[in-house]
Amino acid sequence: MNKFVKKYTVVAILWIVAVIAAILFLPNINNLEAQKGQTKIPSDMQSQVAENMQKHWGHHISNTRQVVLVYHNDKKINASDQAKINHQLHQLTKKSDYYGIKGVTSVQNTPVAKKQLISKDKTTELVQLNISKQDSVETINNKLQKGARINGLQSYVTGSDILNNDMRVSMVDGIKKTEIIATVFILIVLIIVFRSPIVPLISILTVGVSFITSLSLVMNLVKYFNFPLSNFTQVFMVVVLFGIGTDYNILLYDQFKDDLADGMDKVAATMHARKLAGKTILDSGISVLIGFAALGLANFSIYRSGVAVAIGVILLLLVLLTLNPFFMLTLGGKMFWPVKRLETQKQRSRLWGFLSSKAVQFSVPAILLVLVVVLPLVVMGHGKLNYDDAVELNNKIPSKQGLNIVQKHFSKGTAEPATIYIKANHSLNNEKSLMTIDRITRQLAKRNDVKTVASVTEPSGQPIKQLYLNDQLKTLTGKMSQANSGLSKIQAGAANQSFNGSQLKAIGESAQSIGQHLQNIQSTAGGSNMTAGQQVVALIQQKATAMGSPLNQAQLQVVTGALQQAGAQAQAKQSGMSNDLNGIASDTQNIGNNTQSMANQLQALQGQLAAANEGLGKISQGSAAANDYLSALQSSAVSNDTFYIPNQVLQSKEFKQALNNYLSENQKITKLTVVLKDNPSSSQAMKSINNIQSQVKQNIGGTSLNGSTVAISGQTATMSDTHEIATKDFLRTAIIMLIGILLALMFVTKSILQPLYIEGTLLLAYLSSLTITKLISTVILGQKMLTWNTPFFAFIMIIALGVDYSIFLMRKYQTIDPEAEPAERIVEASKFIGVVVLSSALILGGTFAALIPSGVLTLIQVAIAVVVGLLILIIILPILLSAAINLTYGDQRNSERKRRIK
Repeated sequence: MNKFVKKYTVVAILWIVAVIAAILFLPNINNLEAQKGQTKIPSDMQSQVAENMQKHWGHHISNTRQVVLVYHNDKKINASDQAKINHQLHQLTKKSDYYGIKGVTSVQNTPVAKKQLISKDKTTELVQLNISKQDSVETINNKLQKGARINGLQSYVTGSDILNNDMRVSMVDGIKKTEIIATVFILIVLIIVFRSPIVPLISILTVGVSFITSLSLVMNLVKYFNFPLSNFTQVFMVVVLFGIGTDYNILLYDQFKDDLADGMDKVAATMHARKLAGKTILDSGISVLIGFAALGLANFSIYRSGVAVAIGVILLLLVLLTLNPFFMLTLGGKMFWPVKRLETQKQRSRLWGFLSSKAVQFSVPAILLVLVVVLPLVVMGHGKLNYDDAVELNNKIPSKQGLNIVQKHFSKGTAEPATIYIKANHSLNNEKSLMTIDRITRQLAKRNDVKTVASVTEPSGQPIKQLYLNDQLKTLTGKMSQANSGLSKIQAGAANQSFNGSQLKAIGESAQSIGQHLQNIQSTAGGSNMTAGQQVVALIQQKATAMGSPLNQAQLQVVTGALQQAGAQAQAKQSGMSNDLNGIASDTQNIGNNTQSMANQLQALQGQLAAANEGLGKISQGSAAANDYLSALQSSAVSNDTFYIPNQVLQSKEFKQALNNYLSENQKITKLTVVLKDNPSSSQAMKSINNIQSQVKQNIGGTSLNGSTVAISGQTATMSDTHEIATKDFLRTAIIMLIGILLALMFVTKSILQPLYIEGTLLLAYLSSLTITKLISTVILGQKMLTWNTPFFAFIMIIALGVDYSIFLMRKYQTIDPEAEPAERIVEASKFIGVVVLSSALILGGTFAALIPSGVLTLIQVAIAVVVGLLILIIILPILLSAAINLTYGDQRNSERKRRIK
């Protein structure tokens, strides 16, 4: 046996062992993608800071997933339907351990949230669940779809985690379709090209070996070393490896067939083909490798995960250049069965020959013509991008149906609200902090882009009027009006009333308390929901009773009048709101002191009650004046905006539920739930979220919350962070990739200008393909925007893969007689390599087209972009490169001739 045959037989055995090991040690890809394949955003960005706060929230809902149950009746959810929903929720909570339920927000247990949970048309009801992360999203979804189903109602389980998982499952299903379609397509094309069933099978086998070994290697790196992974990793490994692998095999098999046709034996033909075609394959493969390896320098997890393709390319090159020789040495000419007589390739590309020849003949006009056609497409650009991952899903998927119903019957933002987290270094369960939170809540609610805001002070999304000064003053002025009316009735009989010492002492002490109470009112901008008059009259009676001399009704009214006189005296002395209240308080305390003194006098001078009667008149006048003042305060803007929560309300059972819902367990973190008017996936919503974060940070400045950490979670915040990092990383990664490929091209072409021509051509093809892709997507798919990651993936594929065809062409250009004119050489190279490029583009384009049936919008748009980009490339590449080479080297050759002649 020939030593080469022995050598490559051993190599083939090693590859068999490698494939077996790869299959045996291949981890569960679905689990890895579910656990580690999600988009990862840097921990210092707002959505991740907010998520970290949520993890430390406590109240048994830390480290949970938010899931939404959607119940819908086309007519209306009636009482019977509501009973069914309540019963079903009861059954779910009875098995909370099984379902992992840690918290439930429903109409039944949270009546204040009724407006947020039931649509205005009464057709749709939402139930919000906090589910433990002990089970996978897929398991949770399956359990709840069965457990939450109600006969007679449309029932759906949705939420961001559910939607993301369904997208992953759709991606997996799409990959299966792509693998089958791509394999069948490649077999058919190769059978047509080589007119043999054996060559296609060998090609699929070798590429398959590289794919399964590289996939297993990547997934083990993910499992044990946290190698970057995304939902797109596997599918792009499939299309890239099968696409370029088939192209490289065509080069190798064509050269092998030509060498056999030229009379070489199978050993010599194998070695020559491996050397000649292998050099082009290595040059092309290394350029592609550099392009994908550059992704390892990206910061964004999805972009960085593309480096897995680089690992696949390395193994692909190893397999093609070591396993292929085994089949070539073993089978020889039988590889091309049933073809018996092998002939060298004589076919030339008429298209590329025509384009190249015209380009060198009319170089400047040719370049201008290409620019005139292509630049408008470049300038038009791709416009705004869609950051809504939900568009990836087919509308027939239940979670997507649930989302669509919520967006239709509620505001678009209801399904994906934003949550603002504010983390302080002290407890927020106090009047001062709650006042600041309430002010922030009301300021956000006034924004034109906000529909509702819910917080600890407004848990239902509406202000609680009893917690504002306006309502509290209304109560106080009402009581004072009643007292004033009573004074007029008792004034005539007051002279007949006598007070004993204990009663007067009680009056004096109580009057002093009034002053202190009114000072408290002043310190909270003039209001309290506790009626001052009422508290003082509780107090006077208690003291008098304790002394054994309770006051009768008439005596109480006399005391009330005395207090009102203090208000009149204070109003005469003070001009401002705050000064008035201080005056009332001060004078009332003076009255208290005077009343103590008067007690002794009245006890000895009971006959002077006529003077007391005159005092009642003055008290009546003062009461009226004080009432007028408080009424004016009530109607002022201050009372409408001033929040004041009495301590007894703060400690009440009713308010405790709001505290539990909107304050963390350690009471140092609060949250505000914001529903935007715009679609939460729109660029306008992302702008709103960033503005809201800035506004809240400004609003807490100079307050008790100054220095607190503010961050926002939710779909919009996540998309905003994704947009920011993706935009920055795209530009950075693209530059790195272009520089890397530029250096590789300089090495291959041994030129500085040619790589620039090549990259310029690739960029024109890429940019114009995006515009056409957007047009096709709008007209055929009904999607007016490209998904946010389509431009990046299209860039990687068109630049990294399109460079292959440039290398094919330039390598052929280098092998043609160097003494010939550059124009002649490039035309001849174009004619020869055009056949290979067209076949390769057909296979690569067809492989990517196999992504279209996947049903995943990003994959569909990337496929369209790559196919369109390749079509543009195979037309403009021979024109621009031929014209550029003629202009650059033709003039140079003419100058050299002139110098030689001289």
